[in-house]
Amino acid sequence: MSLQFSRSLRSLKADSFRASRIGLVLAVIFVIALLIWFFFAKVTLYEVSTNIELTSDGRILAQFSEEGVRRISVGQTAILRLEGKKEQQNLNLPAIVIDTTKKDKIEIIPLAPSLPEEFEMDTIKGQVDVEVEYVKPIEMVLRTSGKFMNQSQIPISPQTYQEEKK
Repeated sequence: MSLQFSRSLRSLKADSFRASRIGLVLAVIFVIALLIWFFFAKVTLYEVSTNIELTSDGRILAQFSEEGVRRISVGQTAILRLEGKKEQQNLNLPAIVIDTTKKDKIEIIPLAPSLPEEFEMDTIKGQVDVEVEYVKPIEMVLRTSGKFMNQSQIPISPQTYQEEKK
């Protein structure tokens, strides 16, 4: 059973491709938004330590790798994440780096007036996240591919390494 030619022309005239056009416009807008995010968004990179200890005066020492210590400087913000006991919730406190002179330990101090009583103990469990850098997603991709490096990834000479160890 074939269609009459005039009926097929009428159906072609009635089809406006409106849904296809709307879909194409939405897809283009979405791609543009992704490109803007990819080139202009800021992503925070952290150095993380799970080996922390509390000093008698309320300061906290956190142990980092040697490369991590090189990326951390005095005044950088940190987040102190303390693990509570089973019935307690975890506690997140803002902190700041106050000393980086030790070989592999960084000294931080919480910005809260004092730790809650249930967290003041000799052995403290948790982690410290120190903000070390802000990068764009494009920089992360380029670093991963090896086309772009930050200062901490640039190889150093053996002499410079020996001097830094002292």
